[in-house]
Amino acid sequence: MTLYSRECELFEQVLPLFNAMGDATRQQIVRQLGVGVRLSVAELTELTQLSRPAVSHHLKILREAGIVQEQKEGRKRYYTPVFSRYIKPLRELIDCVEKIEQDLDKNK
Repeated sequence: MTLYSRECELFEQVLPLFNAMGDATRQQIVRQLGVGVRLSVAELTELTQLSRPAVSHHLKILREAGIVQEQKEGRKRYYTPVFSRYIKPLRELIDCVEKIEQDLDKNK
């Protein structure tokens, strides 16, 4: 496998993260969740000044991308961020991009 094909494979693995986090509202939600406290839709609605349906919509996208996980307690659902599936491929992708950049610099 060439470096370029590995880079393409890694981009595919992290594409859901890039797509989901490309929205400023979802970034705001993840930042709110990133303080280490799990939050409900109602709490996120208060913190973000968004409507409940808007928060639920963005949480669905984040859940589908594997960026947040949901825990049900009775009728409430709490959310926490989960980036573990993206850490290793992101690190490797950064290494690949740095290698390509170094190769380009050598050829100048």
